[in-house]
Amino acid sequence: MRRSIVRTLLLGNVMLATGASGQAVLAVSFYPVLMHAPGDENRAQLLGAVAGGRWMTTEQTAPRLKGQEKYLRHSLDGAPTPVTGGKAESYGEPCADAYDVPVKPANASDQFQVFTAAALNAWPRPITALPTSNETYRQIVRDELIRRGLPNPNVQLVGLTRTDLDGDGTQEVIIEATHYAERDGVYPPSVGQPGDYSIVLLRHVVGGQVLTVTLGVDIAPQTPLKPDDTFETRPLATVIRLAGVADLNGDGQMELILYGAYYEGSAYNVQEWTPTRGLTATPLETGCGV
Repeated sequence: MRRSIVRTLLLGNVMLATGASGQAVLAVSFYPVLMHAPGDENRAQLLGAVAGGRWMTTEQTAPRLKGQEKYLRHSLDGAPTPVTGGKAESYGEPCADAYDVPVKPANASDQFQVFTAAALNAWPRPITALPTSNETYRQIVRDELIRRGLPNPNVQLVGLTRTDLDGDGTQEVIIEATHYAERDGVYPPSVGQPGDYSIVLLRHVVGGQVLTVTLGVDIAPQTPLKPDDTFETRPLATVIRLAGVADLNGDGQMELILYGAYYEGSAYNVQEWTPTRGLTATPLETGCGV
């Protein structure tokens, strides 16, 4: 029996394979995505994948992880580092459709980290973390919170990220601001005090005009807390953060990975954004909570 020889060429999002007969066979590309939140253990959380240009959910992705997948780990203000991932393991009930993945070398971090397939150019353009002491962006947040009903907000910038999301040569800026009177790491209290909030804004330029898009917002009721106030009588407080920026499907446009946490759980979701279409949700999302 003659042993066939297979050669492969990476062409965009597909692999073109040719066997001994010379016949071309398309092998679908597979780009899994993992996440790590500040304070989590040394395991990453599966967010989903892209296969052949199509988004895949965590449940579709988990069985395809055989272990030994190669990733690049990236934070918003650092250089990518190579890691190797293992098989996905379900969290079990009540979060059976959430999965974690061991990675080596492990690296506990106080920053959000994105893990993308090493074969994917997930960062086609630079991403810059700006100083959170910037008064211009503090004023932008202050004006937005006042517009939303906070008369004298305590503006605390927790993140400023600048990049060209869609590759048009114009930089966008993502602004993160959060204030809670009581907080445990990234987790807020069960209910917010008057003046508590979390907000993420996107600033972009269209035709010379600067526009602001709200990516996420949570503002606590402005009525004073009563001793018996609980999550049954007041809405849950939610911290909203930008967890990552990356081109997850290889189309040249970078997606926004957003994170939300309440006192007993957290979740990620991925949004596509362009100046013309605005925000578009993708099937990439995961989370666990009770």
